[in-house]
Amino acid sequence: MFLFHKDHTKKEVFEQMFVEMYPRMVRYASQLTGDKEEARDIVSEVMEQAWTHFEQLDKNDRGGWIYTAVRNACLNRLKHLQVEHDNARAIYEATLADMESNYQEHEALLQKAEMIARSLPDPTCTILRLCYYEHLTYREVAEQLGISPDTVKKHISKALRTLREVMNDENHERSRKENR
Repeated sequence: MFLFHKDHTKKEVFEQMFVEMYPRMVRYASQLTGDKEEARDIVSEVMEQAWTHFEQLDKNDRGGWIYTAVRNACLNRLKHLQVEHDNARAIYEATLADMESNYQEHEALLQKAEMIARSLPDPTCTILRLCYYEHLTYREVAEQLGISPDTVKKHISKALRTLREVMNDENHERSRKENR
């Protein structure tokens, strides 16, 4: 069975079909999705599929196949957007609940960490402030203070170790009191 007349190539037949159907399909997809740019993307993808499978499509039903493919692609996109919306909503609600319940606890921990950091001896306190609050690199801090980057790294390690130890000690103490 020949799909094309002897004097028409696949490309010519497809181009003619594309020119006739593309604007209608974009309008149709726009009505379904409510988004003209999204509609253009969907129709372009369907037309690409039609080109890939053009020889397998029944020449008398290519238009029907394209309508069906566009409709299905639009419905799939709408379902995907609904899932994204539902997931975003669930994350928002979980975050909101988490923020409401843990905000004060989190703020207290931050204040405690800042208090511990300020109580560190110099130059450790200064190096910690420059690296973590002013976001300087170890090299920038070293140049500013006239020390080596390895010395900066040692002071940061010392500060973080002290913070962990004090915070862990306080957490263990709080847990012990709560279990009484």
